[in-house]
Amino acid sequence: MNNYNNIIIYPFLSSSSRENRHLLSFQGQYFEATTPIVELVKELQHYPTEAMAIEAYCQKKAGKYTPEQVRQIINKFIMPLFIPKVKQRTFLYEKELFGVKAINRFSDTFRFLFNRTYMVIVLVIMLVLNIYFFRQTQDLLVFNDKIDIYLVIGLFLFMLVSSFFHELGHASACKYYGIQHGAIGFGLYLTFPVLYTDVTEVWKLNRIQRCVVNIAGVYFQSYCLIGLLIGFFLTGNNILRYLILIMNFGFLMTLNPFFKFDGYWIASDLLGVPNLRARSKELLGYWYRRMRKLPVKTEPYLLQIRPAAKYGLLIYSIVVNLFMGFYFFYIIPSFLYRFVCTFPDAVNELILYLSNGMTPPFALLRNIGSQLLFLALIGYLFWKLIQPFVKRYVKQ
Repeated sequence: MNNYNNIIIYPFLSSSSRENRHLLSFQGQYFEATTPIVELVKELQHYPTEAMAIEAYCQKKAGKYTPEQVRQIINKFIMPLFIPKVKQRTFLYEKELFGVKAINRFSDTFRFLFNRTYMVIVLVIMLVLNIYFFRQTQDLLVFNDKIDIYLVIGLFLFMLVSSFFHELGHASACKYYGIQHGAIGFGLYLTFPVLYTDVTEVWKLNRIQRCVVNIAGVYFQSYCLIGLLIGFFLTGNNILRYLILIMNFGFLMTLNPFFKFDGYWIASDLLGVPNLRARSKELLGYWYRRMRKLPVKTEPYLLQIRPAAKYGLLIYSIVVNLFMGFYFFYIIPSFLYRFVCTFPDAVNELILYLSNGMTPPFALLRNIGSQLLFLALIGYLFWKLIQPFVKRYVKQ
């Protein structure tokens, strides 16, 4: 019975389900559960033997379930909690960079910045200055300065430091709400290299608190962006303009709800729908089976939640699947087509420069390097997608 006693029960404060939901925690993993399952877990924790707990549960339910049925429920819904699971990976590749101890000192020190007054003032200042920048800056997207390898390296280092500061924001927000964050690491999501912070314990928080944790990275970067904007207004320096544009582009990427970046988790919390991407695919499968008049084994999550969240999930499901289709069936094929058409000419041009003892222009090297990098990321993505099928074939 010891395993049952190690299950921790929390109220699930982020669900739009029509029925009350709870959160079960076991060895750092979190599971959504219905009220009857939680009641059964409490009985299993209360009595010294499983048989006594089952008998008490049957009496409590006034004969609604037989002991055999309760045992089946235990085997189907509770026992899987104790089976060691292979961690579901969001990333194709991930590597821890900074452990919890290394991050704790920073997150403990700066958690005070999540005072509501501080946050509102900083975000309002950032938005006002940013709007003024985009409305008043002439030749906003014109790049007249010579862009050499030193500038590119500098911009890359800035993006790296800014992204790390972003992750420190998530960690500090966790500490502000009294939960522990995990490590900061590097991951490869689809064709995007990213940094990430393990914030698994965020499931213990309510929706508003979780949204704050999710927006915390952008909030921390807002301090840096405010400094860049003030510096640009005072000097008009074009490098500062480049950095401001890079940060704003990063905000657009991280706040979009289609990829599993911060915007995705914000959308999930606002709708009260955990596993938002899986629920949207589940809905497509349900529609497909209904149109083909095939048997439907389980009711989709869409039909189990409150009306407001139901329409939100419906709209999200349609839009996100259209977007992912656009990305995989247009963006990636378009890149591959352009690669086939232009890359050989670029390589020939490089060979001509080298064979004549001339230094290739940086723009040519940048073009070749960026194409090869994106091609490598696409190749790695597709290898990860087909790898399970290859392993299955080899075993056979």
